[in-house]
Amino acid sequence: MHSDGRRRSPRRWLGRAAAAVVLVGAAACGSLDSGETAEVPAASTSIAIAEEADSTPASEVSAPAASVPEVSVPTTSVPQVSVPTASAPEVSAPDVSAPSTSVPTTSVPTTSIPTVSLPVAVEYDAGYDRDDWGPHNSGLCRGAVGSRDPYTSTPIDTCNVDHVVALHEAHQSGGWAWSADQKRRFSQASGNHVASRACVNQSKGSDDIFEWSDADIARSSACGGGYSVTPAGRCLLARVTVAVKSEWGLTVDQAEANALSQTLSGCGDQAPDLSAQPAATTTSAPPATTAAPPSACVIAGRTAADYDAVSGIGAVLSARLVEAQPFASRFELEAVRGIGPARSEAVWSHFCGP
Repeated sequence: MHSDGRRRSPRRWLGRAAAAVVLVGAAACGSLDSGETAEVPAASTSIAIAEEADSTPASEVSAPAASVPEVSVPTTSVPQVSVPTASAPEVSAPDVSAPSTSVPTTSVPTTSIPTVSLPVAVEYDAGYDRDDWGPHNSGLCRGAVGSRDPYTSTPIDTCNVDHVVALHEAHQSGGWAWSADQKRRFSQASGNHVASRACVNQSKGSDDIFEWSDADIARSSACGGGYSVTPAGRCLLARVTVAVKSEWGLTVDQAEANALSQTLSGCGDQAPDLSAQPAATTTSAPPATTAAPPSACVIAGRTAADYDAVSGIGAVLSARLVEAQPFASRFELEAVRGIGPARSEAVWSHFCGP
């Protein structure tokens, strides 16, 4: 630093150093070649230059541009990470089929109604005797008063036990050949019994389903001036007749078979089907009828009122007797449907005496 307090410039020092170097070089060259005169530049010139350089204002000194070395920053290559696309696995939901709840079907047992086959044959009427069949021994009438009659659905006032297949009808349909024991067992068979109004039972008598017709009932004075059989009563009569005759091996005549089939067709699913076939020919024939000896008495020209006056005949049988007269014997009377031996004897005795 100078005494004036100014700081020397580094460039001024560099100039002086350069001049010194030049002088030293010149001196060296002179020693090598003594014949040459070395032209040493005036020191004042050098110094002037140095001074001149030293007197350069500091403001004009351009500091050499410091070349900042280029620092090449290595580029960090970020490895390209390929992120795998996570494809969500396709979850196939199992086809959950709700189990079909099979409700158990309650099978209602169907009642199989068999086809009932009955042989068709002509009725045999001779030789019937009510006493051969014995009593029915049924207690159905105990407590039956006030209940409904099964044929007419009217209240039972006086009770009778009715044979649905009448004993006389059973006799005509093959029972004539039975033993006395079998006839009594049939009379007491409970499956052939119903509790009925006395007037209805007496009006029905020994008729089958064809004979006990609406027209026949309309002519009757029974039960206080007539009655009617309900459809349910007709079905009961048809079903029981078919069941009893099938069980006991009895026959039907053609008119009865037709009436049974027609009635059963309107009785619903529980009614049996009836198949009526001609009876097979048998070797046993009905007993021969012994002809009655000739008699002078002939019953003819009688009115219904005349016959109705006979005990146990009634309006229905009276009408039949009027249609069937004249009668020359008890056997001819007995042949009338529903009369039988006891009634024929009563009618004969009434008009012709004992």
